Amino acid sequence: MRRIPTHLLQAATTAIMVLMVATAWAHRVNNLEMRVVINDLGNARVAEVRQCSMGSSGTEGFIKQYNLHGMGVGELAVSDETGTQYEVDTPWDIDRSRVEKTNRCGIAKVTEGYELCWGIGRSGERTYNIHYTLTRLVNSFDDSDGFIFRFYEPDESAPARHARIVIERDSGEFTPDNTRIWAFRYHGSIHLVDGKIVAETTEPFRSADEGMVVMAQFDKGVFHPVTTRKGTFLDKVKKPAFKGSDYQLTEQEQNNRGIASLKGNGYDTGQTSIWQDLWTIVEGLLVLGLWIFIPIYVIYQLFSVASTVTKTRQNVRLFGNKQGEMTQWSRDIPFGGDLYRTSQVLHANNSGDVKQKNQIAAVVMRMAHMGLISLRPHLNDKGEQVGEFLVTPPLGLNGNKDPQARLIHLVHQQMWKAAGADHVLQPKEMNTYMRAYPVEHRVVVRTITELLGASGRSRSGLKPDEVLQVYGLKKYLQEFTLLEERHVLEVGLWKEYMVFATLYGIAKQVFKDLKQIWPDYTTLAPDESLLMDTDIATDVASYTLMGMSYVRSYETPQERQERLAREAEERRSSGGGGSSSYGGGGGSSGGGGSGFR
Repeated sequence: MRRIPTHLLQAATTAIMVLMVATAWAHRVNNLEMRVVINDLGNARVAEVRQCSMGSSGTEGFIKQYNLHGMGVGELAVSDETGTQYEVDTPWDIDRSRVEKTNRCGIAKVTEGYELCWGIGRSGERTYNIHYTLTRLVNSFDDSDGFIFRFYEPDESAPARHARIVIERDSGEFTPDNTRIWAFRYHGSIHLVDGKIVAETTEPFRSADEGMVVMAQFDKGVFHPVTTRKGTFLDKVKKPAFKGSDYQLTEQEQNNRGIASLKGNGYDTGQTSIWQDLWTIVEGLLVLGLWIFIPIYVIYQLFSVASTVTKTRQNVRLFGNKQGEMTQWSRDIPFGGDLYRTSQVLHANNSGDVKQKNQIAAVVMRMAHMGLISLRPHLNDKGEQVGEFLVTPPLGLNGNKDPQARLIHLVHQQMWKAAGADHVLQPKEMNTYMRAYPVEHRVVVRTITELLGASGRSRSGLKPDEVLQVYGLKKYLQEFTLLEERHVLEVGLWKEYMVFATLYGIAKQVFKDLKQIWPDYTTLAPDESLLMDTDIATDVASYTLMGMSYVRSYETPQERQERLAREAEERRSSGGGGSSSYGGGGGSSGGGGSGFR
């Protein structure tokens, strides 16, 4: 067996001894649990449980509370795992020995603020229960109430390996409706859990630059703070805290300064009188009423009057009356049969006058007349007559820039692909096919949706003769049975009329009226009768829209994950809780270090 050189053996022995000595002298905070209970006035009672492994060095533990900005710290009480209640020394003498400080605690007043101190006592596994009050934790602002506080800040002597802070009301609960929360300077999270704010670390503290800074914003009425800070929570607290963090202000928060301060800048830590409170309310109402609500109300009224006048003038110009009702009939096919231009007029005058289902159904009717599809009736399992389409190969209309031709091409192309190898299309196959390839259909669905929108015309740009063509024909189709002279027009013209009746959404009633005054129409135009009786064009339109809706809402797993991440980040930045921000947290009170010395 080979011998280990003497000098290496001595070096290893020395290293082990140094490590043993260092371990014996070192302290470690294994776990920190903190409970903060806030009363109606915004004062808090804090209870800390520190589970520690104590070495042989040092004499006392400490919690520094610096930069308190008008807050107060007091009523210190400490006990340990044995149940021993520590004696409170006033003042606290920092220069005593470890033995002299055993089972004793006190508050040291220093230039920067206060230091809460207690004797370490014996070495080994220890648990220190530390209680104290924080007065004026919650401040009142012009827009809301809230605080930003460093509840824990480690000292290099013994940073905590794990920490959790639970903040609660002594009466009532925090809810997403009345509370927004953020956290800074540690790896972990902050959430509302069972009506309480819970902040917790996921990694040990490694640096004195870290800590647990919690910021909370409350709606007015959750608390009734005794401390009033001039200005808004957004300007005085949130913006400084977000600087250097990965939280994002909304665009409105970036551009606006919230509610304008009525009282300037600074602090007022005194209790206001009832007359001061009353005057603040009156002053706020006067300012808001005079400078915001009244001008907005006046502008709204002026706009309403102007809008009504403009609408009345347009009604007279386009329809010849103030009500905007068509009083004339027109037998002419609008725009030579252009469904797209007709839809533009309907959209521009009143978007409610045309629906996407009727637009697609009218296109299907037009394709049937063009021979692009042919109806094949058959009986279903219940013995009812239903229809299906035999679809012909698509025409070369893809390069046509005419909107109507493009719409026909796209709808017909989808019908051809949905029909499959036998080229026979049942209406529900439109939905099935589009759902089967949602990503591939996105561009087509977007284009069809844009064409159905028929944008590009405004009501002021419409001409009276255009309105007469569109609404005059609609009135004629609704009332042609009232004509004294009921001469029957050619079949081809009535087929075109039925296309436009479908676009207007009145096809069933028009077809019913037509059969009453011209019973032979069903014999002269059997395909047209089957189209109307089976209502297959409307069925195809309905299933097409169902498929389009699915395509628009469909997300790949990656897209869903990205959306959820964006939404979570939006909720997080807006105060809905989530992961903490390692950076930021400026402007907070409290802190200064916590450990042993």
